[in-house]
Amino acid sequence: MYDQHPNYTILVNWGVGKQSPRGFGCPKACDYCNWRGWGGLPYQAQSSPQVSAFVASCRKSTVSISGGAEPLYRLNDNLSNLLAMIGVIRDHRLRTRVVTREVQHVAKLSGIVDRFSISLDADVLAELPRYQHEWTGMDVEYSLVLPPLPTEQLHALMPQYTALHRRLGRRLVLRENLNSLYSADFSRLSAGHRGIVFVPKSLCLAGRYLATQEWRGHEILLDHQKLFEHLMQDPRIHIFGGAVKHMLSATVHSEFTDIDLVATDTAALRPLQERFGYQFREVSEGATSYPRYYLGKSNRAGKSIHLVLLKTSEEARRFILSAQYDIDRVGYSNGRFYFDDLVGETSIRQALQRKQATAVDNLRDLTLFSANRPSIEARHRIKLVRRGFAIHDNNRNQTYASNHLCTAGGPPDSGSDSTARLL
Repeated sequence: MYDQHPNYTILVNWGVGKQSPRGFGCPKACDYCNWRGWGGLPYQAQSSPQVSAFVASCRKSTVSISGGAEPLYRLNDNLSNLLAMIGVIRDHRLRTRVVTREVQHVAKLSGIVDRFSISLDADVLAELPRYQHEWTGMDVEYSLVLPPLPTEQLHALMPQYTALHRRLGRRLVLRENLNSLYSADFSRLSAGHRGIVFVPKSLCLAGRYLATQEWRGHEILLDHQKLFEHLMQDPRIHIFGGAVKHMLSATVHSEFTDIDLVATDTAALRPLQERFGYQFREVSEGATSYPRYYLGKSNRAGKSIHLVLLKTSEEARRFILSAQYDIDRVGYSNGRFYFDDLVGETSIRQALQRKQATAVDNLRDLTLFSANRPSIEARHRIKLVRRGFAIHDNNRNQTYASNHLCTAGGPPDSGSDSTARLL
């Protein structure tokens, strides 16, 4: 009799040849990926004794080969390693499930792999008609990561998921997004049948993975909902950039890359280190420059943090509300948003909804910015264009409040707004 907890899986992390000796067998293309660039995963095939020791502790009937890698990526290069891993699992009298996007290889493993879960995106969906006819009699389901939206906005997408399920003709698994700031109420998302199944964060966070050290799932993965609950309640922390855009309009700005913060006390970094596994490295340009800039990366595969250290909340607000474009002149701290009064809350919210960024004409105070602020703002403009913003610069020259500019580095970075384009 097998238990249903914990949820075991295996990370596939063999290299892909001379071109990428340290990269695991994966294109690293999924925008919801929590593993990309993280150092806690092995970068080569795990030995049979290592896999066997891991599988021996599994109390479920099926072990998934998945979780941060693509098992069938460059299958010709990695087939022997994959078959060896499957052999070890079978030696323990367990079944094998492979999670993949490489639909062209699925039929080749008929009779070898017990179950397949096809991870959907727009590219995979377009390829399915070429290969689905090969899967007759095979146990194949489809899976899709939900966009990081509140429950009411996910509920609005249910008719589209229902239509997708009918189109696919097989079970559709909808996975809660680990990058989401919101918890999903699945009682409100029920399809009324088992053809559409929801997988909550809690199940994913209970997983076990092959890694460079012993981890349990909840230790290896960072739940961004818990992180943001902390950030939003700490009065020493001011959130800005892409994260605030997402908080204001999750549907239009459904994704963001990094987390931009201003802190007014070094003590605010301590819970980020102790509770969420962040390690901060100072990236200020000069030994005496002000403010101080830090880059934080979590040992639990979370989003990077770009942090500016200032002395007071007044300085934090002045830093954020002196941004070049109206859409960036908004921050969040201690349970509430604040907006630049010269632009106005309504105007900023409308600009974010319309994805229109307008340069602010009023006198700007740049005393808290880096000396190379013009180049930083030029790069920021390019990022906004790439993310679909219409830019209105008014063909004017910038006016500065002061010629006294500090020497510091570290541009704020707005997040991406990639949506569920598949739907």
